[in-house]
Amino acid sequence: MVNYAAVKVLVVDDFDSFRMTVSRMLSDFGCRTVDTAVNGNEALRLCEENDYDLILCDYNLGKGRNGLQLLEEMRHKNLLRRSNLFLLVSAESSRNIVLAASDYEPDGYLTKPITAKTLRQRLDRVLHQRQSMKSVYRAIEDNYLDRAIVLCLTKLDENSRYAVLCQKLLGALYIKTQQYDLAEQLYRQVLEMRELDWAQVGMAQVEAARGNDDRAEDWLQQIIQLQPLCMPAYDELAELYRRQGKEAERQKVLEQAVAVSPVALLRQEKLAQVAQSNNDSIVAAQTYKKVVKLSENSVHDKVENHMAFTRAAVAAFAEDETVGRDVLREALAVVDQVESRFGKDDTRKLQLQLIESQLQLKQGNTKRANELFMAANQAIEALGLMDIDTELDRVMTLQALGQNAKANDRLVELVEAFKDDESALEKIDRLLDDPVSEAACKQVASINKEGIRLYEQQAYMRAIECFQRARRLFPRHLGVQLNLVQALVGQMRTGDENPQWMDIAIQCLKGVESSINGTHPQFQRYRQLQDMLRQADMEIRANQSKRKGK
Repeated sequence: MVNYAAVKVLVVDDFDSFRMTVSRMLSDFGCRTVDTAVNGNEALRLCEENDYDLILCDYNLGKGRNGLQLLEEMRHKNLLRRSNLFLLVSAESSRNIVLAASDYEPDGYLTKPITAKTLRQRLDRVLHQRQSMKSVYRAIEDNYLDRAIVLCLTKLDENSRYAVLCQKLLGALYIKTQQYDLAEQLYRQVLEMRELDWAQVGMAQVEAARGNDDRAEDWLQQIIQLQPLCMPAYDELAELYRRQGKEAERQKVLEQAVAVSPVALLRQEKLAQVAQSNNDSIVAAQTYKKVVKLSENSVHDKVENHMAFTRAAVAAFAEDETVGRDVLREALAVVDQVESRFGKDDTRKLQLQLIESQLQLKQGNTKRANELFMAANQAIEALGLMDIDTELDRVMTLQALGQNAKANDRLVELVEAFKDDESALEKIDRLLDDPVSEAACKQVASINKEGIRLYEQQAYMRAIECFQRARRLFPRHLGVQLNLVQALVGQMRTGDENPQWMDIAIQCLKGVESSINGTHPQFQRYRQLQDMLRQADMEIRANQSKRKGK
């Protein structure tokens, strides 16, 4: 029996009628302390001043934070303990909202309209569970994990009605305390009874912790295939790929995840960062655009994401004008809003001027683009060497304005100025014909070695995939582009007449042509590949003519 007189409650809703109705119901249940809040700001203030046992919060709170953003911020500010209950209330029943709710993990989800009977039944259940598990939660909060394990085992021995919850907590505790054999034993016992997704994810975590990455990947791929709404499986698989350095695979699984649950901000942010790192400008721009929108009123709103969106928009337009045009206007709007949203910052102001110059140029506003660049460049010249982000914004603006000689000279100066800063060199690498950072040199060497091995085995398609991955990471690297052309020619000579191969090869050679001269060590190879490509084209045309003649 729940002692409602001891339960302190906060009801958060922007409608007076709902707050009054639910408050009356709670009073009828016996609650003596029922406070109300009309929006997220008021709710946060009350939670900072009081320790509520139960929070009933509507999803849609009108202007400002929604209910999930309030939950997110309360956790971020440590205003919720494990023993506090947060129930989300909503008239929304769309899959996106329900999945978002499961991502944020409130203690319950109630659909409006709510009757007194429904509310009483649900509260009886969650409050009784909280009381029963209170000692376990306290031990976990106090970091007495061994004690928490003993308490969970005791409850399982007592055949507690919350056995499944105890098993779930126990498995996580075993993994956290590196007791992987016990965790596996527990998860296998659970799975013998029912195929619960959290136990399957737990098995994957155990295998990953033991270093059995292939087994962990098999578990996670199977979960995603059979239970595509299990979001933790996507997150675990993305993390597995991150540890393995498989960034292309990591991006792919994150793209799958956000397609299933598109309103989870932090997962969208992760995808945007990975796509940007992979030089996938279009996915980066489209995803950062969503991040900027989702982060409004969120405690996780960051100026870095707004800046990244504007830069990605420029790169996306350069890659595909049709796609890029959709984000250009919004990027300009974001440029205008950054100062009002995040305050004044002199360095950021210069970066925004340079980025806006590039955006204006893409829209054909050459005069405005030049004015913005002149103003920013004059200020930078007076200040001297800037941070690497500002310096690279200036280089890219010079390139956009056609001042390539000045841009190249500045890149040479930056390599020297930042020669002891590995992270800065990695950023500079994206604009160089040959990378200079230790990490990038190793990465290019590794991918090239694998691609050459595949080429020598005449596995041309796999070699093409390998060199394309390298080209996306280092789009100006001459050796990578020439290797890709050679693999493409090899594939075309097998009789594969896919016109896409010829288009990519021509595009690569055009890129090389703009950066190479007769004294370059790769010039002779470049000429040979031009001849090989012409020969492959002639062979394809001859074969096509023969078939038409028949």
